[in-house]
Amino acid sequence: MRDIKTANILTVGVLGAAGFSIAAAPTPAMAYDMDCKVILCLAGGFPTGCGDAYGYMIDRITARPPKPPFGYCAMSDGSEYTDHAVRYSRPTPYTQAGYYCPPGKQLFYAQSDDDGGGRGDVEAFCYTHVTTRTVGRDDDVQTTYHGRSTAMPITFELQITIEPGAATEFRSPTYAINHRTGFVAER
Repeated sequence: MRDIKTANILTVGVLGAAGFSIAAAPTPAMAYDMDCKVILCLAGGFPTGCGDAYGYMIDRITARPPKPPFGYCAMSDGSEYTDHAVRYSRPTPYTQAGYYCPPGKQLFYAQSDDDGGGRGDVEAFCYTHVTTRTVGRDDDVQTTYHGRSTAMPITFELQITIEPGAATEFRSPTYAINHRTGFVAER
């Protein structure tokens, strides 16, 4: 797995070769420049310096009706940069994809039967390992989850591929995002 700094260098190199004219120093971006910045920042997992692009993208995907994560990205000749593929989804809390656990932890997810309202209750948490033991005369099994912590609810999953199918293809990790808290992590 590439680290975010390596992903940024690779992505900037790939997109730079494609004819982008993005300044190295931070400058106020016009709307179409921000769409290009979202492409670069998404590929790198929204590292430091990408807060404005992250906010712009969140505004787009949470709009009513929702829009794609970014819009028109102009290349130096004025044509639209289209050599990318973006996959994004909105997992619900009624699916396992709606939760994230950090590396080294596993997700416990259980949904009770439908209570007639369309959805049952959900229990989700992270844990490191499980132990079981037999208790009582009926040999009931008691399960203990160790290292429990709260599972992070996820509101979006995003992944971008730059130059899909080419020898220089770059595929970012899938990022789990909670736009309400600003949480972003690799899946």
